[in-house]
Amino acid sequence: MINEIIRKKISDTFDVDVIDEILLADDHHIVFCFDYNKLTESELFILSGNTECYGIEKRDHLYVKDFMPYIEFDNPVSYVIGKDRYLNYLFELINNSESDSEVYFPFRINGELIWVACVFNTIKKRKDLKLIFGRVNWKTKSVPDAIKYYQNKYIDVLTGLYSKEALKYHLQRADESLLSYGLYFDIDNFKRINDVFGHMKGDKYLRELGQKFLFSDENYNKHYYRLGGDEFFVYLIDSTEKEAYRNALQIIYDVEKLNQEGEQVEVSASIGIIPIKGTNFNIDNLLDLADRTMYHAKSRGKGNISYSRDV
Repeated sequence: MINEIIRKKISDTFDVDVIDEILLADDHHIVFCFDYNKLTESELFILSGNTECYGIEKRDHLYVKDFMPYIEFDNPVSYVIGKDRYLNYLFELINNSESDSEVYFPFRINGELIWVACVFNTIKKRKDLKLIFGRVNWKTKSVPDAIKYYQNKYIDVLTGLYSKEALKYHLQRADESLLSYGLYFDIDNFKRINDVFGHMKGDKYLRELGQKFLFSDENYNKHYYRLGGDEFFVYLIDSTEKEAYRNALQIIYDVEKLNQEGEQVEVSASIGIIPIKGTNFNIDNLLDLADRTMYHAKSRGKGNISYSRDV
């Protein structure tokens, strides 16, 4: 609460109103509140600031849903958690937000992506109401450091595939009712690419393989991960063993036929196939089983496939 005596003293001494001329001075520092219980249907009460500086027309009545079309769902965070879950993710951040933590919103305004940093507080809560107070702290065209950190943690820099941390994140949130499969593989003879053509060619091979996986398959339930070095994982959600085997054969073909350098040193892939059921498992043990299954395939010669039941 503002100390009105101090506020008046500052105003009288310096001819400055700390509310109007400092706290609420910038148009882009929008101050607002809304009823969280109503979510997108809640009216958004603008206490100060100007939404027009974000390309959003000024209206007598604004609702949370009026801002939804401006959210850019194609961003590093939604790439990891899923575009269909991104909106709920943002609302959860708002709900659990503390006064010293910022929530970052990617907005597409007039074709340009900007990031908007906001802070939130619950200022009144009862059974039929949860009044959230929010303030826009700043906006930028650059990706915020917190989003960069998220991106570096969950997305492999070289290939653009998911990282090992992203795999753990996805496995922890697996649908317990679905039977899924994992394909753990490494690239046979990959070291020879580095030895014969140099490490830059080796990186180029991995980068091209990542792009092959990213853009050759639009299957929503198939995710690719680079675990490190030349080791990869494919998560086939709600799949069958037959589909897993068919995907393993396609991976071997893609690895062998990717580019000229790989064909010259005769690279291939050794693949271990494991079932994944629910979330009641130790992730490290699961990956250890997948690794041992892959090495069982490798022991039979390059370009082979093994099942975890064979280990």
